[in-house]
Amino acid sequence: MVFGGDMKSPTVHKFSYTLFNMRQDIALSVFQTFVQRNLRGVLGRVTMLCHILQSTKDLAVPVVVSEYIHQHLDGESIVEVKPSKGHLLLLSSPYIIIPVLLCHIRK
Repeated sequence: MVFGGDMKSPTVHKFSYTLFNMRQDIALSVFQTFVQRNLRGVLGRVTMLCHILQSTKDLAVPVVVSEYIHQHLDGESIVEVKPSKGHLLLLSSPYIIIPVLLCHIRK
C-alpha cells in the first residue's frame, strides 16, 4: 500500500525483499527515526531550489505536508502534486520522476 505501484516490478520486488529481510531491531529503529524525527525547524535554513513531488494518494504523507514544506523553505521551491499512488514515487511511478530529474540536471 505504501509503494502504490506494481508489486511485480523487479525494482519494487528487490526493495521489498531488502526491507522485509532486515533485522527486526534495525527495521524498528529506522522506522522510529523516520516517524519521530521533526525537521520543521531546519526548513528555514534550506536556501537552494527544491522541487517537491507529491502523490495524490500517499498513505504516509498527505498533500498538506508538501504545502507546509513549500511555505517554510527559505529558498525557491516548486510543488507538483501528481496523480499517482504511493509514497515512493521513484518505485511506483518512475515515469513521473525521470522527466523532473532530467529537467533539473539540464539546468
